[in-house]
Parts: sequence; C-alpha cells; structure tokens
Amino acid sequence: MVSRRAALSVLLVVGACGDDGGSAPIDGAVVDTIVPIDFDNGSCGDQLRFTGEYLDWDSHMNFCGINAAVVQVAGGGAMDSTAPNGRFDLCIPDAAMTTLEVTQPTANSQCTVPAAGYTIPTIIIANKQVIQTGAMITASAWTTTRQTSFFTDVVGVAFDPTKAQVYVNSPGGQRTLSLAANHGPAQALVVGTASTDWAAADMGNVVFFPNVDVGNGTTTLSATGGATTGTGSIPLVAGTITNVTVVPQ
Repeated sequence: MVSRRAALSVLLVVGACGDDGGSAPIDGAVVDTIVPIDFDNGSCGDQLRFTGEYLDWDSHMNFCGINAAVVQVAGGGAMDSTAPNGRFDLCIPDAAMTTLEVTQPTANSQCTVPAAGYTIPTIIIANKQVIQTGAMITASAWTTTRQTSFFTDVVGVAFDPTKAQVYVNSPGGQRTLSLAANHGPAQALVVGTASTDWAAADMGNVVFFPNVDVGNGTTTLSATGGATTGTGSIPLVAGTITNVTVVPQ
C-alpha cells in the first residue's frame, strides 16, 4: 500500500466530480468505484492487521510523517511506534470497530515550519470492513502552533477544548459527509489537484468537522453520493481528534 497523499496505485477510481478543490466551495455529483485488493493479514492470525499512516496536518502540501508517536489499542492493548514517514503496523482484535489511542512524540516535528510539537489528544478508528478493502488508513494531527493558525485562518472560529474534532479520510473518491452532532463549519480537501487546499465544504477526499458537540460521547457519520464503507457510529472525546477512514464503493 502507498500513501493516499502520494499516489493511490492500489485503487482504481472511475468517476467525475464538480469543482477541483481550489479555494472555492466544492460541489457537484460524484460517481466513483474502488476495486478492492487482496487484504494482507500478515502474521496476525485470528486478529486483524491494522496498518496505515499518521501524518502532519499539512501533508497535502508538503509530506510530513509524524515520527515516534505510539499507536495503541485503547485500554492497554497492542502498540506500535510510528516510523519517520508516519507508518504504523500492528495486530488488533478481530472486532467490527476498535479504537486506538495515540501518544504523541515528545520531540518537535522535524518537517514543520516553524518546528513545533504535537500535543492534541488523538484517537484512530479501526473499522474492520474498511481494513479489509485494503485502502490506505490515514490519520492526522496538527502541531500546537498550527492549531491556532488553522482555526483562525481556515475555520474562522476558535478551537473549543470542550468539544471534539473529527477528521474523515476518504481515499479514492469524494463523498458528501455529515455528522448527526452539531459542529462548526466543515472544511474539505480534494487531494491530488494542482491547488489542493482547505475550503468551506462537506465533500472531498478529506472532510474535517471542527468543534463537534460531544453529547453522550458518540455521533453518527453519514455519507451521500454512493455506497460508502466505514460510516455509522463513531466516538467523540472533548479536546480530541477522532480520525476516521471511509471507503467509497
């Protein structure tokens, strides 16, 4: 498997979309198809192999893996430390959904300007059906410095530590995404265009929902525009990024 933000050679995408993801809002119908590849369970036996990448928030502009973060099954289960390119690979329980907690690296990032550290609590959702498509699982987090500038310059509202933050990766195709919980203005990326950037929209290869009401600790993630694997109930934690990957079918 290769990086979603570098190339999607493991996926065959056929379709058309509206705008190309520049600074204007993204619109238009999308028709796309992902041809699944064989799922490699490695040496995980009766467990699931969970492999993916953990990247800096601005890797769509300049690739930057988050090195030396620890990705661990919530509650003290299996763990793996990320490589310099952000890759992780571990065996997790054979369950419909598993939550993994990220312990951020203690050192500053070596590829952000200015150099800064990651302090935002982060969780990654491992959905069995998504894993078995063979799609690249991508999670992301911002540095403490970038948190301030992103919310000021892009979202247009202040970061609220009493609310959750939800990052949804949709490799190989765009979907219009929504959350049942109330949230701030959604921001979207269309990856792979000449002018890839965030725009106020809810359809893209990545959609970010800021300042999500935590409520009872879960919300429902939905998608329109075609069949999509990985939607449904997701956890919410105050002051924490929930990373979800969905796969257009």
